[in-house]
Amino acid sequence: MSNEHDLNDAGEQRSIELIPANTIAPLQLGFRSGDAANDYLSNAADNASDGLDCEFVVADENSPYFKRKLYQRFTLHGTTPGHEQAGQISRNTLRAILESARGIRPDDKSEAAQKARMVNGWGDFIGMRFLARIGVKPAQNGYNAKNTLMEVITPERTEWKVTAQVHTATATATATATATAKAPAAVAPTPPPIAKPAWARD
Repeated sequence: MSNEHDLNDAGEQRSIELIPANTIAPLQLGFRSGDAANDYLSNAADNASDGLDCEFVVADENSPYFKRKLYQRFTLHGTTPGHEQAGQISRNTLRAILESARGIRPDDKSEAAQKARMVNGWGDFIGMRFLARIGVKPAQNGYNAKNTLMEVITPERTEWKVTAQVHTATATATATATATAKAPAAVAPTPPPIAKPAWARD
């Protein structure tokens, strides 16, 4: 038997405590499923709605919770009024994430602020960092308690601070591909007319 299958030298299992409720931390956003071809949307288990299956990673290297993860699904489209309501709540949260990450006050209606609240595609959110308050969802229906995204901290709040952003190749590639797809097709220049030889002229 190979040593790979001998687990005597493996460490003992450790229980991981939840991040305390109301903890404020910078989070980095990513998606657990979906791909660029489908704008990172994925279907819910019942196939009645789709949305973004998000992963949030604590990005503060000095935090005791550095690299800890929490997960949340943002429903965007569906077949029922409940899905429509959930979609609006999701869009509200995604707007707040943009405002926190890009330093935009929610009441800023300037042209620059409006442009900053736009994305080329959902892939632009990959790697985006923002400040958030973390909550705890109690155990229910046989599921353990878990951490959740309680609220996004936006610039009008005293707790807000600038969150350093990181470059992500995936987000850049998505933005480039989307911009390319939206760009008008290049029109080939019309070649100059060819002069007729002397013998063919009237």
